[in-house]
Amino acid sequence: MKVVFVCTGNTCRSSMAEALFRKMLYDLGKHEQIEVESYGIAAFEGQPASENAIKVMEMEGIDLKGHRARQFRQEALDADLILTMTQSHKDYILDRFPRAKGKVFLLGEFVGDYAEISDPFGQGTDVYKQVAQELKEKLSKIIERLEKN
Repeated sequence: MKVVFVCTGNTCRSSMAEALFRKMLYDLGKHEQIEVESYGIAAFEGQPASENAIKVMEMEGIDLKGHRARQFRQEALDADLILTMTQSHKDYILDRFPRAKGKVFLLGEFVGDYAEISDPFGQGTDVYKQVAQELKEKLSKIIERLEKN
């Protein structure tokens, strides 16, 4: 199975979601069953994760220094599940890639919570910590749902 996370620049939310999800899967011994990637709908290819995303992920025991942003493209559609941070990200993908219908969901939508994940870009580490906590809660529910299926 392949899961893809999508935000705007792929330097904050989706990169943190990818890293957190990968760690959670590893801790559960499921990392070989699920491939994880992230993209941005307006990413500058090769840009590193934001400084505060790196700091907050370090607090989680995750090294995000090697992350490089990737623009959402056709190859991402090979995923079984595409999870976006906002409705506008979901709409963007569905408008440009109609064949993605049925596998693109707002991150929380996939687990019955339609709240968007706010963009912490340019804000302090406290906001990044809050976003990371919100992501972890939703990612735990996603893992539970995937285990049931």
